[in-house]
Amino acid sequence: MLVKAGTAKEARVEGRSPVIEARNLAVRYVTATGVVTPVRDLTLTVHEREVVGLVGDAGSGKSTAALALMGVVRPPGQIASGSVMFGGRDLLGLDEDALRAIRGNEIGIIVQNPRSSLNPMLRIGRQIANVYGAHNQATSREGWDKAVDMLRMVGINDPERRVGAYAHELSGGMAQRALIAMALSSSPRLLIADEPTSGLDVTIQAQFLDEMWQTVQATGSAILLISQDLGVIANYCDRVVVLHDGAIVEDRPVGEFFADPQHPYSRSILALQKAASEADAVAKRSDGEREKLIEIRDLAKNFPIRGSKKVVQAVENLSMTIGRGETVGLVGESGSGKTTVGRCLLRLEEPTAGQIEYGGTDISAIARSGMKRFRSKLQIVFQDPYDSLNPRWSVGQVLREPLNLHTSLSTAEKTARIGELLELVGLSPDIVSAKPRDLGASTLQRVNIARAIATDPEFIVLDEPTSVLAPAAIDGLVTLLRALQAELGLSYLFISHDLTTVKYLCDRVAVMYLGQVVETGTVDQVFNAPLHPYSRSLLDSHLFPDPTDRRVDRPDREQLEGEIPSPVDLPKGCYLAGRCPHALERCRAEPQMLHDMGDQRTARCWRVAEGDLEEAGR
Repeated sequence: MLVKAGTAKEARVEGRSPVIEARNLAVRYVTATGVVTPVRDLTLTVHEREVVGLVGDAGSGKSTAALALMGVVRPPGQIASGSVMFGGRDLLGLDEDALRAIRGNEIGIIVQNPRSSLNPMLRIGRQIANVYGAHNQATSREGWDKAVDMLRMVGINDPERRVGAYAHELSGGMAQRALIAMALSSSPRLLIADEPTSGLDVTIQAQFLDEMWQTVQATGSAILLISQDLGVIANYCDRVVVLHDGAIVEDRPVGEFFADPQHPYSRSILALQKAASEADAVAKRSDGEREKLIEIRDLAKNFPIRGSKKVVQAVENLSMTIGRGETVGLVGESGSGKTTVGRCLLRLEEPTAGQIEYGGTDISAIARSGMKRFRSKLQIVFQDPYDSLNPRWSVGQVLREPLNLHTSLSTAEKTARIGELLELVGLSPDIVSAKPRDLGASTLQRVNIARAIATDPEFIVLDEPTSVLAPAAIDGLVTLLRALQAELGLSYLFISHDLTTVKYLCDRVAVMYLGQVVETGTVDQVFNAPLHPYSRSLLDSHLFPDPTDRRVDRPDREQLEGEIPSPVDLPKGCYLAGRCPHALERCRAEPQMLHDMGDQRTARCWRVAEGDLEEAGR
């Protein structure tokens, strides 16, 4: 059953020409066990100055449909039927040379996984310049200058230096922004954006989506926005198209979709969002004093720049405590130093200065070789579940490795322990022989968690563990983390850009900006009454799934302007002063201290500390 809008939808696009029209599009794969049709009878139109949201679960056919609109199918698939009209031509009838001239120029695409899409052997600037030069008459110098401009446009600080970086030298969020810069370099008439903001923190996500929406309105271009984030859909899309089992089951204006979804599958999507919100509302936290497990004093980490006397200041004089059984959230923009903090805590990176005490022992003073006895108690779960597992090992081998390193269990005991671990994380023992390529992201992340708890740790760094997961999988993983914490007494440092998940999972939160902590407090304090201007902007950029209060309809919203300063050449005064609407001359001239605001709160802003900032703690 396909649920379509009537006159409301038609009125919305009245007077707008179609940019792309797909009719009865089908994709099929011929396998040894039969024919699989991941996309069937897809009929879809995107008009000029229109943003259409395509939603559906993982495996519903969204990415396959997006590629098929460009005449692309992953081998051994084939486009079985249909037409795709673009600029008066059926793309499915064009030869490869004609299609190549359109792709990347008139039609741009942003894919979800930047690591698999960026060439590890080429510098980021050269990759952007190559894409731009393929469709525009430009010298090598002009292409390089274009790459710098595009990185600046997508909010990467110090773009003149970043163009010379390789993909592995960028954070996940920065790599995603590099892909966005590449897709937008030739100002395409249609942008197909497949989960373009996954891995981005909320301020950069909002800035990119704001610019994207404004460009569509100004140029008459169009966007097909594929996302499982209903907040993004509600705030930026004109229409919502729901894909389920390869077929469109609902196509309606965004307001009608959220107010009264018609198809049972659509109702289930929105019910999941509502259930998560209600669960957050009743979540109970203990804000009392806890026994200290981790204490960090004046942690600093600098990275030298090859061929220069300058350094990148990643973390500056950070101090915090993490109690037993407590979850502390660490939030901030990509490049703010969050991941570096987590790696320094486990001595995966050597701190430049500072002390790290674990259970009363200063582990920052221990020789690297002496850290082995602490490894079983201090663990980490990384952001990308695919990158953090050996692709040649089975699940059983992955889980057996820490048991081999840190226990004296017999072979039979290790096998039994592997079964227990899989049960603890909600997985079947039947997957022990499976390889990572056989499993989805959600299952792999549960395997990573099982590996982390294999040796009965006390403390786990969770580094963006939900960033590549679908909403249903995020909900399940967060529920799992809470259950494991209650059962095993674990403490977490939860590093994330997903503020909804931070609010649900964490007890306290620290907000970072350019290597500094700018505010700390309980989750309720920081989320309900943020003090620092950066914290306010971070929370104001969070997209709630409410189309009656769309971000694009609030042009007077308070927001940060300008570029993030370079961590190589930092400002003399407040690092936020060049972007802050409340900054005074004193802010630009005077380094900011982290002030104790009482009630276990801190803020790095003299105007807040002196009660001089309008609506402080709004």
